[in-house]
Amino acid sequence: MSQQINTEEFNKAADAILKSGREPSTTELAKLFGVEPEQLTGLLEQWWTVLPDRMRMFGDSTPRMPELPESLVHSFESMWQLAVQEAQSALSTDKQYQQLASEDARRQSESELFKAQSQQAEMDQNYRDLQQQLLQEKHQIEVLDAEISVLKINLATATSEQKAEEQRRLNVEQELNLLQKKIDDSKRTFDQRIIEEQRHGLDQVAKAEADTRYYRSALEKFRDECGRKESALTKDIHNLQAVVAKKDVKLETYKNQIKSLETELKRYKTEDSQNLRERSQLSSQLLSEQNRSKRLEDKVDEMKEELKRINQKNLLAVNDASRRENMLRGQLKDKAEEVMRATARLSTLEKKMTTYEEEIRKLRSRLT
Repeated sequence: MSQQINTEEFNKAADAILKSGREPSTTELAKLFGVEPEQLTGLLEQWWTVLPDRMRMFGDSTPRMPELPESLVHSFESMWQLAVQEAQSALSTDKQYQQLASEDARRQSESELFKAQSQQAEMDQNYRDLQQQLLQEKHQIEVLDAEISVLKINLATATSEQKAEEQRRLNVEQELNLLQKKIDDSKRTFDQRIIEEQRHGLDQVAKAEADTRYYRSALEKFRDECGRKESALTKDIHNLQAVVAKKDVKLETYKNQIKSLETELKRYKTEDSQNLRERSQLSSQLLSEQNRSKRLEDKVDEMKEELKRINQKNLLAVNDASRRENMLRGQLKDKAEEVMRATARLSTLEKKMTTYEEEIRKLRSRLT
């Protein structure tokens, strides 16, 4: 280490190199003492500082040259003193330049550190904003999932209703086949009774026509209920389109609509039971006379057409529900893509933050 080297020996070695006409360097002195050049930098600077005082203290400012004339010796002494003064002034100037450069570098490093810290604070704020946005997107996705599950339940309910309606239609067709068979039997059995009961049959026919009008009105009511149901489904579609803006209100609306649909389903079941009773009455009336059976056959054809129309409406309702589900799935896919883009932006910002932190560490290491 530098403190282990004797200062006097170091000064003697430097004086010897200077007297030989060369400038002392840390490399040459390090070879003499067997140490690293960096360890001799402070001793060499100290030697240059005290060199003029040491030379004045010894009473000789230049190396002796006894072989030269005295006039030349005085000239060399004056030149030597001028060279020493210039070297001292150049050394002081270099030190001032070094201090100014280090001060400028320190101020520049502090400015860059302040900018980096402000950029890091801004990036932290952006990071927090992105995290908040990501949480909101996740909440919206959860709400959309809940709505999709509700629509699936509604679709399952509509499908079950369709299946029940098809089962009822099959039952009606079976009953109609049985009625047709009974009608054929009644034609052979009650040919003689037709003349006697014609008057009574006319009264029954009038009553059957009244019942038929009632049944038609019931069918019209059922058709109106189907229309209202379609309008309710259309309203549901509009409500689903506004789901992003009014989530909580729409959920309550869905609950109310589900309750109303349940009440409508109960009413449909009640009307179906009434229709079954009416069909049983019509079947008993069909057994009573031939004319009434023919008219009821026409009514049965109309009922078949009505059932076909109802089935078509049910298919349209199922298609609408599927289209709504596809639309919601598309919205969910768009939200998922937005979440992926936000995640990519977040990763990019994290990389930038890592780069800025590395630059800050470099600046701090330079300051230290």
